[in-house]
Parts: sequence; C-alpha cells; structure tokens
Amino acid sequence: MKIVLVLLLAICFMCYGVNSQDSFDTKYTIEYALKDASGNIKSKMKLYRNGNKLKFQKYDNAGKPDSTSTSIYIFKDEPKIYNIVTNSAGKFGTKNAVDMMYVGMQTGVYILDLGHDGKLFNSSSRAGSEIVLGKNCIKFTIASQSIPDDNASSDYYMFQDNLMLKRWVGNAAGGNSIEALSYDNTTDVPESIFVLPVDVQYIN
Repeated sequence: MKIVLVLLLAICFMCYGVNSQDSFDTKYTIEYALKDASGNIKSKMKLYRNGNKLKFQKYDNAGKPDSTSTSIYIFKDEPKIYNIVTNSAGKFGTKNAVDMMYVGMQTGVYILDLGHDGKLFNSSSRAGSEIVLGKNCIKFTIASQSIPDDNASSDYYMFQDNLMLKRWVGNAAGGNSIEALSYDNTTDVPESIFVLPVDVQYIN
C-alpha cells in the first residue's frame, strides 16, 4: 500500500512539473519587418526578451533631424508597460497595465502569455499551420471576407502557441505584413537593455 501511494505521489509530482513549466521560449532577440503587399520592407523593429522582461525598439527616420525612437518596456512582474517616445523635443511616456491587446495594437506583435483571454486566438480561429523562418507555426485566421475577388483576411502565425512570428492583413491585391527576419534564442540578452531611461515626462 505504501509503495502504491509513493508511486502515485511521484506521478503527480512529475505531471505537475511538466505542466508548470513554460512550453515556450522566454529568452530571445527577434527582428521584425513591416512589409507592403509586394514584400518591400517599410520599417524594422526589434524585440528582446529575458524571462519576464521584454522590450520593443523601433527607430523612424534614423540619422535625420526628425528622427524618433519608440521603446516599449514590458515588465510582467510589476505588471507594467512603459511606452516611451524620444525625439528632438525630449522623452515622453505612458504607463499601462500588462495586456496582450495593448502590446498587439502598439507593435503589431501578439504574445499570448501577456494576458491572453482566448477571444482571438482559440480553437475556432485555428486554420492550419505554416513554416515561418524555419519554425512550425499555428495559423490563426481572425477575420476573413468571402466577397468575390476579395478574400481579405487577417492571419496570424504563432510559434510555440505563444509568440507571433508573422501577421498578414489584406488580400492578393493589397495589404501588409509583419514578419520575423531573424530569431535568436541562444545569445544572452543583457539586463542593461531593460533599464528605463531617465528624464521621461510621463503623461499619465
């Protein structure tokens, strides 16, 4: 009887250990590109992650007088998002609660462990799979139209059922995509990347 009980406890512990561990990467550096329907790159953005700290970095008009940098810091343990824009006028920021939809609207990239509620990415919106950057991704079709000669859709390709590596919005005639150009989960992501800048004027 004691042996059976010990075995049952061991099995429960093993199951708990498997289920409690993340089944997705939590350390990586990714470069994304915004492309038009012809595949031309319009802008680029980097995403850094180390555990529960993430940062998006985007530069517009780099090297020009009207250059702007946008940095979005996500700290799951606070939980808080800092959205900071730096330009010739100074540094301006907002603070928000960690939310997958907020990050998705600001960057175009959706990460499901940032407060996923299952309304968009669920079993009913799954539409097969596709290889993106050599990685098997689940395809989610969030919206689609069956208008003749239109066939517009919003398709999202999620790696490890958590991280968006590609998004397509539009149809064959026109649209745009956000797509990962590189994915590095072997190089260290230093803590200095996640240090908030000083002298930021927060508007909320």
